[in-house]
Amino acid sequence: MIDKVSTVCVFVSDQERAKAFYTDVLGFELRGDNPLYPGAQARWLAVAPQGAETEIILYLPDENWEHYQQVVGKSQAVTLNVTDMESLVATLKSKGVTFIQVPDPQPWGTYAMIRDSEGNGLMLVEQPQI
Repeated sequence: MIDKVSTVCVFVSDQERAKAFYTDVLGFELRGDNPLYPGAQARWLAVAPQGAETEIILYLPDENWEHYQQVVGKSQAVTLNVTDMESLVATLKSKGVTFIQVPDPQPWGTYAMIRDSEGNGLMLVEQPQI
């Protein structure tokens, strides 16, 4: 039986820069930072919001994953849940985060889109108040 999503990958061109963005700017926890295999330059770099079960792997495409190099800097179809959009937007703007889409209230929730350090688009969603 499958009971949860363990990881999702966001493909990056610079793991150290991405690590700094996700931990220092977004405030994620660093869950793991290990070589993919002995002698590898690329690492298994896992980050997640505090207390989250699902981790984001900041993956540097290597020769085995070259086909993913074309998606670096594109929308990664990752949605991050937000509990206070207004406050988060102010914090992220003060840290220089680029907004692709300013907060837009919809019946299903308020959403915004940001760019990470690698140019990837990430969606932020605050669920509607019931």
